[in-house]
Amino acid sequence: MSFSREIKKEILSISLDDDSQSLAFLGGLINSSAHIVLKPTVSITLTTEIFELNSKVNQILNKFYGAFTTAVKCSPHQIKRDEYYKITLDGDVAFRLLLDTGCIKVVDAVVVRNFDVDEYLIKEPQDLKAFVCGAFVGCGTSSIKIDSKSRMSTGYHLEFDSKNYAFLSGLGHILAQFDVCAKLVKRKNLNILYIKDAQQVSNTLALMGANSAVLSLQNEMATRELRNKVNRQTNCLSANIEKTVSASIKQNDAIELIVQRIGLESLPTDLQNVALLRIANPEESLEELVKLATFKITKNALNYRLNKLIKIANKIKEK
Repeated sequence: MSFSREIKKEILSISLDDDSQSLAFLGGLINSSAHIVLKPTVSITLTTEIFELNSKVNQILNKFYGAFTTAVKCSPHQIKRDEYYKITLDGDVAFRLLLDTGCIKVVDAVVVRNFDVDEYLIKEPQDLKAFVCGAFVGCGTSSIKIDSKSRMSTGYHLEFDSKNYAFLSGLGHILAQFDVCAKLVKRKNLNILYIKDAQQVSNTLALMGANSAVLSLQNEMATRELRNKVNRQTNCLSANIEKTVSASIKQNDAIELIVQRIGLESLPTDLQNVALLRIANPEESLEELVKLATFKITKNALNYRLNKLIKIANKIKEK
């Protein structure tokens, strides 16, 4: 199951405490994803991959209007997804629901679509949260992969996709009231309100009451951080090994040239000792050479004398 679906199912399992929250939830849901027809008959159609949404909608419809609707599974050729359902409501109940959620308004006796977020629907903080929940169930997605065994990890990304720019703009302002910074962009014929920072995504999930999803995300963040730390240490170790090998090759080549051209006996005693130490241990690091030395020497002094041997070999090459 995708992380997006887990979030949506958790949101749908949360009880809505009062009438205003219920209407705010439906307002967010309908504004974000419903196909609304006003003529000749008013109808609302929701298309969802979450079957449990039908039960949630029916709870609210029955409470307010004494009505029910049925989720109909779509044929494979209609929607190219594994499982999708259509939830349809029409007639007087649909009209009243659209009015109550601020999705339509009557102007000069004419019913028109209202694309803005109705301010009367979200007066209280809990109503704002319920509205965000409905919006995410309707058009929210996440590319986050919660899988510690996966070799490929996506970024921390949460977004709301809709053709309704005014709705997403209003949703962005709602999120900002909870210190969630979301950016609104347009891609082709779709508007995207997205959140990328890991902590901001976590805050958004907490805002919607998806506490299990928050824990899953926090665990994934910790796993990725540990994995990245191990990778950094491994890369650092590999780089150090490569550096040690490269340096020892240069030092061994330099000493070999000195032996062939002028002989070690031509060198001062301190350089002879270092040269013999390196010849006896051609692949060891400076730290190991210091430990293996039979004479007292520091790492810096050893490195200085080895570099001096390289300089002597370079002068021999020049001649």
